[in-house]
Amino acid sequence: MSEMDAYLSVFIEESREHLQELNDALLNLERNPEDIESINEIFRALHTLKGMAGTMGFERLTKLCHRMEAFLDILRKGEIKVTPEIVDRIFYGVDFISQLIESIASSGSEGEIDVEDVVKTFEDLSKEETTGESIAEEEQQAEAETPNEEEPGEEVAVLRPTPEVLDVAKKATDQGFNVFYVKVELAADTALKFPRMYMVFKSIENNGGEIIQTEPDVQAIEEEKFDRTVELIVVTKQNKESLQESISNISEIERVVVKDLKDLSLSEKTAKKHEKSKKAKTDTETKERAPTLSRTVRVDIEKLDTLMNLMGELVIARSRIVETLKRYKVKEVDESLAQLSRTTLDLQNVVMKIRMIPVAFVFNRFPRMVRDLSKELGKRVNLIISGQETELDRTVVDQIGEPLVHLIRNAIDHGIETPEERIARGKPAEGRLELTARQEGNSVIIEVVDDGRGFDRNAIQRKAIERGLLDEQTASMMNDDEIFQFVFHPGFSTKEDATEISGRGVGMDVVKTTIESLNGRVAIHSEPGKGTRVSVILPLTLAIIQVLLVRVAGNIYAFPIVSIDSVMKISPQDIQEIQDREVVVSRGEIIPVHFLRRIFKFQEDGNREAVNVVVVKTREGKRGFVVDDLIGQEDIVIKSLGKLLSNIPYFGGGAILGDGSIALIVDVARLAS
Repeated sequence: MSEMDAYLSVFIEESREHLQELNDALLNLERNPEDIESINEIFRALHTLKGMAGTMGFERLTKLCHRMEAFLDILRKGEIKVTPEIVDRIFYGVDFISQLIESIASSGSEGEIDVEDVVKTFEDLSKEETTGESIAEEEQQAEAETPNEEEPGEEVAVLRPTPEVLDVAKKATDQGFNVFYVKVELAADTALKFPRMYMVFKSIENNGGEIIQTEPDVQAIEEEKFDRTVELIVVTKQNKESLQESISNISEIERVVVKDLKDLSLSEKTAKKHEKSKKAKTDTETKERAPTLSRTVRVDIEKLDTLMNLMGELVIARSRIVETLKRYKVKEVDESLAQLSRTTLDLQNVVMKIRMIPVAFVFNRFPRMVRDLSKELGKRVNLIISGQETELDRTVVDQIGEPLVHLIRNAIDHGIETPEERIARGKPAEGRLELTARQEGNSVIIEVVDDGRGFDRNAIQRKAIERGLLDEQTASMMNDDEIFQFVFHPGFSTKEDATEISGRGVGMDVVKTTIESLNGRVAIHSEPGKGTRVSVILPLTLAIIQVLLVRVAGNIYAFPIVSIDSVMKISPQDIQEIQDREVVVSRGEIIPVHFLRRIFKFQEDGNREAVNVVVVKTREGKRGFVVDDLIGQEDIVIKSLGKLLSNIPYFGGGAILGDGSIALIVDVARLAS
């Protein structure tokens, strides 16, 4: 990745964060139109986005943010009242900002997106609502309220202009250029200091300026060997106010001081006083800064994947060493080996935690979606989110967004009734939609709960029979939860008329397929007239998982623990045949069983007095798989089978065990289909 690509990546990531802030603040403003702090948050986010876009040279994004910011300034001054129509207009503008950012993310440019109409919308709104003051005057007043520049006075500087720099400054002044001393102070929680200073340098150069001296030097800045402050001497055609504004608009710049070089107090008395006090302050400043300095850093996802892979190799190597020493009964290295094992385990836990991120990264997008969808359908929905601090492996978080979108859309469209229907049924006019997350053991459970009309068992059963998915006799023997599982079949829908929102039977199939690809499962509980609870059970991580190792015909296979319901040891005589299917009855349940020796085409072993059955949970219900032996539970590092073996059925990956042998990881969903 080139240097510029790295800065573009930072710009995109931070822009998306500010976009999320905009949506959150707008939603809060819609609920509380008198909340001035929400207006201020929107204004600040637009102001920061404008500065970032300007620094990176994205003119249309800069122009749109600038015009929206000017309109927000009118709102925050209280010259007009916040109305639903105004909030809708701002949301409209935010959607265009989102389109521009995503275009930049995908192509590196703003593409063909035309913002002139939406810019004119805000210009017209501003003209309609303002009296007397022009937009430019309001913006100048807003900037004047921003305390970025100090009052004139003595500024103690570390930077000392060299004779060569003073000579260049004199020649530049004679030619009509301005020469300024600039002090830039970054915010205390700035994670990437050099990219931020690069944006400062780029802003100065884009405006025709040139930096002729820095403190610390450029190499130290590139290596981030400075605290928060960088001092510059700049030759430019810009005036002091313009230079001040262009730098202040950059994100995470806390303070900017701009002075004429000749006005900077650099007397020997001041310098000596500064040097004398510098050492005395050092210890105190360090102690004061320590709690506020950022303790985080942005890391590219590919680097995390590489780190995880190396960690996996280390775990495997450790296991092989242990097995080898056991085989040869070497006792002399027991203590060192125990230390290595502890250290490796600690490192493994740290690496695993690094990969974990809060589900808030996904949950944060849904308030805006619920707001737009409920307005489109003429419904009132109160979205309640909890547990967003719950952490999941970043790979899982990346993939659960789409399934949750379908579940939420389904809950609003199919589940929650219109206000009129709800009132007629004795319910509050506003529907309740809950999105929750919590950790239970090695799993995370995400639930989408609504208080709507609930699933109609009869309608689902009737549609399943019409499609030939089951017969009436079988349907009469199935419980509600089993019937509800049919909504996950491809193309299944009880809605007669398809709309842009639902009715094509696509969404719920995506939910099931995606969740099962993550070694998770979905459960439904619904009561007619009361509502529906859809529970998504996911493994904490996909990189290292807990499995049950089994042996079949001398080969080792691994069943993900999250898919296992129970393990039984039974007599072959306990296996019965019903309608040409082999089943076993356990605690009143009829569970179909399959012999892995038959599935994998190994020779059958008919001499056993007892067989082991691993019972798993699948889309169609519980299934039992007969194995030769149970080896035990173990944490394994998942390895891809690669492109050459990707089409082999029944397996979702492999793992290298401590003795160097290979265990294939069973894909429970495909095995049971």
